[in-house]
Amino acid sequence: MLSFVAHKLQPFVPVPVYRTLYSHVARRNANRWLKREGVLDLAVKVAERFDYTVQTGPFKGLKYTRASILSRHSTPNLIGQYERQIYPILMQAASRVESVIDIGHAEGYYAVGMALLGKRVVAFDADPHERRICRAMAKLNGVAERVSIQSWCSRETLRSLTRTERALIISDIDGGELDLFAPEVISDLRQCDLIVEMHSATAKENEPFVQRFLTTHQVEIIDHPKDPTGVALIDFLGPDAPRMATEYRPFQQWMIAISKGAR
Repeated sequence: MLSFVAHKLQPFVPVPVYRTLYSHVARRNANRWLKREGVLDLAVKVAERFDYTVQTGPFKGLKYTRASILSRHSTPNLIGQYERQIYPILMQAASRVESVIDIGHAEGYYAVGMALLGKRVVAFDADPHERRICRAMAKLNGVAERVSIQSWCSRETLRSLTRTERALIISDIDGGELDLFAPEVISDLRQCDLIVEMHSATAKENEPFVQRFLTTHQVEIIDHPKDPTGVALIDFLGPDAPRMATEYRPFQQWMIAISKGAR
């Protein structure tokens, strides 16, 4: 019912208000399903076995809070294999910049992880719950002074953050990328590298968005892998291990847009 109400309100409320409501509804609905399937209970078991610490990958050693575990399917993150397909490009792009802009930071896997690697991070999320979680994660990991957490990233805000320096932009905003990355904004981001999670239902539907970047960036599309990895790390879950290593995604693509001026 709340999803229906949120959809109906969209034409009548400011975009930041709608996105806040949308994020709340999406998180609530996802958590209901995860709880019903037993995923959240198993995630706590995994977190306790790993001392709430990411085990592998570029953010190995990143500490999770209990609150962050209770509000999402965190096991792929704790294994260190969450969205593993983008890791090589992510780390290569990060090596060229001092600052990272994380739009849709959720609990802070990338925002806090990048701060642990020494980057200055500006992180945005429309959901106040996620901002509280991310602040606690940054504090727990000793990087609160390197992570600026904000609520809404407008086009002008994004332009102002990249006006004087090159940055790596990571975006996961559930379809909001179509509005934020307008052609005139992309022109101003020609010196930045971007990793954008796209939310259309098919590759064909993603194409018009990708086309916006072709003048200023070298573009690569990455599909979500079909099979989970890291199952052996959680074999103590027995037959539940494969499903807990799975990210439960439908069709998903990422756009990697590397500045044509990248060296």
